[in-house]
Amino acid sequence: MSKLAKICVVVFCGITAVLCTSCENLFSIDYRIVRSWQISHTYLNGVEIDSTEYIGYAPQTYYYIYADHVMSVMARYNGEYRESSFAMWVADQKKKTVNFQYTFYGKEYDFTADILKLNRNEFLIEFTDEKGNHWKLQMFSRSNY
Repeated sequence: MSKLAKICVVVFCGITAVLCTSCENLFSIDYRIVRSWQISHTYLNGVEIDSTEYIGYAPQTYYYIYADHVMSVMARYNGEYRESSFAMWVADQKKKTVNFQYTFYGKEYDFTADILKLNRNEFLIEFTDEKGNHWKLQMFSRSNY
């Protein structure tokens, strides 16, 4: 094999490796966000917390996100599992944000979060609520696909 052919093979392999490692970024946010997510870590103003009066942000809360911008939020509270009565989401591909609106345990949640990380297994968002508190939610996929 000539020296030029070897260089071409190495360059081709390098380009292929770069493209394959960034394949998840080729899919839209709408495509990647649709699945079941569970909050594993919640940070309030930079400090990790394990409980909060805002059950929608608490660790162990599930977000079931569906393709038609409908979702469901579910959590265990006081020994009972509860589910949101209204829930929807809308992502903005260009701004890399997602807006969540839902009613859960008598509270209305409406926030737009910056997407810090979104892949098949991890979903990391951060936002500031109406009271000026800074939240960061780290979620992991509970889907089998």
